[in-house]
Parts: sequence; structure tokens; C-alpha cells
Amino acid sequence: MSNASAPGGKQLNSAAFAPGADGVQGNLGRNVLTGFGMTQLDLALRHDFIFREKRALEFRVEAFNIFNHPGFADPQRYLVNPLFGQSTSMLNLMLGTGTPASGLAPIFQSGGARSVQITARFRF
Repeated sequence: MSNASAPGGKQLNSAAFAPGADGVQGNLGRNVLTGFGMTQLDLALRHDFIFREKRALEFRVEAFNIFNHPGFADPQRYLVNPLFGQSTSMLNLMLGTGTPASGLAPIFQSGGARSVQITARFRF
């Protein structure tokens, strides 16, 4: 359902779910609910400055998530959580084990904030 105050403008309707009896598995199928998806545009530019036959300076600029599009993680999945159905984290923090601080560097993951790296390399 739409919710302007929720991250991404969407959240799951908690009234559509009910807790099951103790020790009984629910009847919702596996992977029937999907997250937000991910959109990201990366760009790289390179220029070689040639000095002599075998000597050159390579200059390269790489930009990741150039439009800084937010990537939200999957929504909270526990019905007892007051934030059930809302995304509480960014996608780059949740990749790997599915929890924040999963051991993967968030800056290098898809769905993170815009980042730029510049490289200069002298070849001889």
C-alpha cells in the first residue's frame, strides 16, 4: 500500500497478515512478496596521454550510482515489529548475510550512495 511517510513511499499492509498458532507454519508461499528492486547507473571515462612510444599516462574517472537513486532494502518481515512492512535500511547495507554490518563493505555494494573514484596510472 502507498504511504508517503514510509521509505520508498510503500509499505506492506499489516492488516493483511495474522500470526499463526504456536508451532504451526503459515500458509504464505516462499518468495511471494518482493522488495523494492534496484536501479543504478554507473559511468566511467578514460583518457590516455601518450608521451613516447611506450610511455603513457592513463587518467580514469568512475562514478557509481551517478544519479544517487536510493536503493531500499527489503521491508521488516516480523509482524510484531511496529515497523512491519517498512524498509528500515538501505540496500547496500543488507547485501551479504541480510543484516546490517554483514562484513561486506557497503561503499562497494550496489544500491549505495553516489561514489566517485579517480585513477592516474603511468605506463612504461
